[in-house]
Amino acid sequence: MKIKSPSSAIALAIFISGLGSLAPGCASKQSQPSVQIDPPPANAVANLLNDEINPISVKSAFSPEENILAIDADMRYFVEENVPAALSPRARLSYLLDAMIRPSQLGLSYDPGITLNATETFYARKGNCLSLSSLFIALAREANLNAYYNEVTIPPSWDMISDNSMVFYKHINVVVDFGEDGQEIVDLSVDNYEYHYPQHRLSEQEAAAQHYNNRGAEYLNQGNNDEAMRYFRRALYLDPQAGHIWGNLGTLFRRLGRVSNAETAYRQALTLNINDQVAISNLSRLYQEQGDTENAKELDKIALNFRKQNPFWHYSRAKAEYEKGEFTAALSAIRHAISLQKDEYRFYHFASIIYYRLGRTELAEDFSEKSARYKKNSTL
Repeated sequence: MKIKSPSSAIALAIFISGLGSLAPGCASKQSQPSVQIDPPPANAVANLLNDEINPISVKSAFSPEENILAIDADMRYFVEENVPAALSPRARLSYLLDAMIRPSQLGLSYDPGITLNATETFYARKGNCLSLSSLFIALAREANLNAYYNEVTIPPSWDMISDNSMVFYKHINVVVDFGEDGQEIVDLSVDNYEYHYPQHRLSEQEAAAQHYNNRGAEYLNQGNNDEAMRYFRRALYLDPQAGHIWGNLGTLFRRLGRVSNAETAYRQALTLNINDQVAISNLSRLYQEQGDTENAKELDKIALNFRKQNPFWHYSRAKAEYEKGEFTAALSAIRHAISLQKDEYRFYHFASIIYYRLGRTELAEDFSEKSARYKKNSTL
């Protein structure tokens, strides 16, 4: 848990495999496609949001339907017992956080693979950053605190699932607004958030769209395509400008063998965000399967160029090589990451670990000191 006043500029990991992206990467440099990706016809896009019989505006728009911030009697009692109403707003915040985190009380824990609404999170006592944020907002408002979702632009690090599949992350936490007395950022997850990251307020409708999107991704990974379709469509009804959700819907259509629908969804994702690298990769794969090798190769070049320019991709490769025991290859990858972004303390920290493993103690200590220095500078 972290709590601090936000910086002037400025989240549970939201996830899905690289077959579809939850969030576009945010590289230091972004490549622009050299092939023309035309926007799909508006009627074709609209048709993707209709089930076979009932249009989304009649039925699917309201199914599934849940209030992700709803609370019940037990949750109200929890606030009443643990947060004295007579306290100042900042004191109420402190009491609430203590009750939510203390093992003898709610004892919340962070689990990046679970997306739940506020009530479900309360009883499960765990969840990803969106789940924990939803629960905190619901309880904070019951304690008469002004709390809202805060989306954080974290660096585009991802976990390597395989050579062709990755997991991208977005991050959501909470801002508590005390009016003239300032604000506090509350982050109930671990090691995903730095105070200097750019961030902005996320509307409740956008947060609900992310909730449905995550649930759709979970159903997709379970092979429950019908539920995945319902949840992705509901998410897009709430936030039709979210390109990454269109990409997830495209992945579902591709798995269903509905190639034309998948292409439309991927093209819509790229219309909304031309730098969505996962949508580019998936569209390339789709073109390859259709025999359109020329466009597939052009898109592959764009995706490869993005990875080469992205220091966090090299960082992820370094971690993957390290896990395999390939320490020399890991060192090469992390040094490449450092050459692309010289002020990221995590790169130096991991380089230090590798140097220690290789028995190069002096360099390990040098890089450890650099990591500490850059981390300190990043929080000023």
